[in-house]
Amino acid sequence: MHLAALQLKDFRNYASLSVQFSPGLNVIFGDNAQGKTNLLEAVNFLATGKSHRTTRDVELIREGTDSLSARATVVRRTGTLDVELSLGLHTRKRVKINGVAENRITKLLGNLAAVFFSPDDLQLLKGGPALRRRFLNVELSQISQSYLHYLVTFNRTLAQRNTLLKEQRVDPGLLAIYDEQLAAAGAQLIVRRARAVAELDLLAGHYHSLLSEGRELLHLEYQSQGLPAGSDPALEEVAGRLHALLEHHRRDELRRQITLVGPHRDDVAFWINDRNAHLYASQGQQRTAVLALKLAELDFMNGQIGEYPILMLDDVASELDPHRRHYLLHAVDAGVQTLVSCTDLEDLMVRQWPHDHRLFRVHAGTIELDARGLA
Repeated sequence: MHLAALQLKDFRNYASLSVQFSPGLNVIFGDNAQGKTNLLEAVNFLATGKSHRTTRDVELIREGTDSLSARATVVRRTGTLDVELSLGLHTRKRVKINGVAENRITKLLGNLAAVFFSPDDLQLLKGGPALRRRFLNVELSQISQSYLHYLVTFNRTLAQRNTLLKEQRVDPGLLAIYDEQLAAAGAQLIVRRARAVAELDLLAGHYHSLLSEGRELLHLEYQSQGLPAGSDPALEEVAGRLHALLEHHRRDELRRQITLVGPHRDDVAFWINDRNAHLYASQGQQRTAVLALKLAELDFMNGQIGEYPILMLDDVASELDPHRRHYLLHAVDAGVQTLVSCTDLEDLMVRQWPHDHRLFRVHAGTIELDARGLA
């Protein structure tokens, strides 16, 4: 798949923007604070329905205006799609697919699949478990509406159950119903996440070995209370285990007034040469591990949906050394559309641009095609 065109209105510092991309390499360059990251953020917003930089959607609306819209023309192997997302200061997000309004924001996901790499992604190793769970949720929701359905169901049930636990007198019958629902939806998430991590483990291990020139081994492990022993758990077994754990922790949950069991407490462990990367990995090792994970994510999503997602690389020059930058730009399959931002073209160390490339100069919320990018 590739992003053929993008139109923005009052998104961040873009009053109005219309740009056509190459299906191959697209380099977005310019000084800092001109709008390079904002452009990539807009694409990611259309892919996931959320910003990777803020949880407050209104921050995306250009200062002095009261609404925004973002629209993309996406070329898939099954045809061309028009995807539009808009919101206002006082109105909820609205989605249109091929001009038809959808009543749920979840309908947006899966139309434009994307893998995003930015300096903030180093927190995947250094930060808390919630970041790693979010990584899996974003990835799996883009390739599976079914996973997204169970994620929404689980989060809704979890919120309702936690509200019930805070009541002075908890209705045991209602709690039993929530237990059943939580175990059923939670098992779906755990099994799908565990299988995804098992595949990512093999793919990321391969890329990490290449990046480290065989000196280091990367291993990913999905960690969950609901997982029994074994590499491919059965759904019924995980659901039964979750239900038993909920009953086992009942007294403690009533005392603490919060749900202590479920995929909302799971994590992904990164091991480099059998040492916990969260505790022992150097800055360079963390960068290499995250980069290997992102490359693995490309292959994993391609295997699931039958085409590569769009790859977005935000300011990779600031986080990757010349060896890793060179490898990244040459490792990406020719069928992967890539959008990469930088302050200076020399940072990318590209001596010969591929035929299907475009160079875009960004300045103060405007973008123009550079003469060197007319291939």
